[in-house]
Amino acid sequence: MRRKLICLLALLCGALVAYEAYAVGIAYKKLDHQFLPYASVTPRDLGLNEKRQEILIKIQDPAFFDHTGIEWPSPLTTTTITQSLVKRLFFDKFTKGFKKIEQTLIARFVVNPNISKETQLVAFMSTAYLGEKDGKQLFGFDQGAHSWFNKSLSELNDDEYLSLVAMLPGPNRLRPNTAASRERVRRIKQVLNGECIYEHVSQIFLDQCSESNRRP
Repeated sequence: MRRKLICLLALLCGALVAYEAYAVGIAYKKLDHQFLPYASVTPRDLGLNEKRQEILIKIQDPAFFDHTGIEWPSPLTTTTITQSLVKRLFFDKFTKGFKKIEQTLIARFVVNPNISKETQLVAFMSTAYLGEKDGKQLFGFDQGAHSWFNKSLSELNDDEYLSLVAMLPGPNRLRPNTAASRERVRRIKQVLNGECIYEHVSQIFLDQCSESNRRP
């Protein structure tokens, strides 16, 4: 009985490996097509200056330029910018579980080795979900800026821009001009001012940004 159980588990593991390898292969074939719209665009073309680019990365994925598309020690429970892109560009319907494994493998072995960090950032800015307003789902920072503030991205003041960045972990819960949004913007400012330690994407909700965790 025990031997049969071991054989069954081995068979299931083999089937999972084969399926995930197939999924990664399919993603690789789609890679150029999925990123073609963003290949010749820069963050500045979208209205993001260098300072605001740094803010986005620092808050959304502090190790973005250093990691390999995923971040250890918890690649299956956290979501980097690269993993977010994979979810948006390679899945029609994303669910937790095996899809998270697939997302992580595609980020690590397909997207990150072949797509520059700048192009990844442009794609993220262009596709990020920024909530729903008047029954319409909003995607991309430019659409978010126009819909929430009636301005282009480059016309936003600092607090308005931070309000968009603040939305990313929970777009509908952290809608601009709400108490939840204002609190998250406050915490973001603590990070930017060096008053709160934030080094890993697992800390993205900034729960650590309290008085007890402020730098001296």
